[in-house]
Amino acid sequence: MNHTIEKRIFSIYQNQLTAANLIIAHESGNPNNVGKNSLENEVSYMQRNWQNAFVSHWVGGGGKIIQIANTGKVQWGVGPKANGYAYAQVELARTNSRPIFEQDYKAYVWLLQKLALEAGIPCTLNSGASVQDRGIKTHSWVSKNVGGTDHTDPDGYLAIWGISQARFRQDIEAGLSSLPPLASAPGTFLLHRVVKGDTLWALSRKYGTTPATLKQLNQLSGDLILIGQQLKVRQY
Repeated sequence: MNHTIEKRIFSIYQNQLTAANLIIAHESGNPNNVGKNSLENEVSYMQRNWQNAFVSHWVGGGGKIIQIANTGKVQWGVGPKANGYAYAQVELARTNSRPIFEQDYKAYVWLLQKLALEAGIPCTLNSGASVQDRGIKTHSWVSKNVGGTDHTDPDGYLAIWGISQARFRQDIEAGLSSLPPLASAPGTFLLHRVVKGDTLWALSRKYGTTPATLKQLNQLSGDLILIGQQLKVRQY
């Protein structure tokens, strides 16, 4: 399922990143803002207070997505030690409605996956222990492994709705197959997004090619491929 991203880019100067290694998953942490207007309330609050903190995207209101800052540039959402490595940072607005949460959660996972794929970042959750370990990370992971912040979101809020960290990881990593296939521009290449269990040998069988050809197309020096990686598999 695809979702629409509504762009409301704030007039904010954003510094250049040190490296685009991370996608950060947040939630608002605001138990007093759970009504039908919680998403709009959060976006409005951040617009008024962006000097203190801002992210690139908000999700809420039954699966709505609003982009408020540019990706690929510094956002102030996860502390000074990790902000310079975050290609995008995504906040999840709270709700007290299960049907709304379920729609929000699907859009949240979809957006985290999409942003990682867009940036060429592996769709893995909380792997490694430093900002050099590329992937999708929770704010909680940053607090534990990198420092400069002490927030533990989105763990607690997701747990309220029965989403454990193991389930969240499964949805981020194994849920990739539910996204539509990627296709390159006409006249170039068909692209494949690597999912759990993929190997060069299996992909060569699927697309009628050879592991050696896949290595050549993608300039791979070995057989290692990563979840979330985009591979050229066939030339048009």
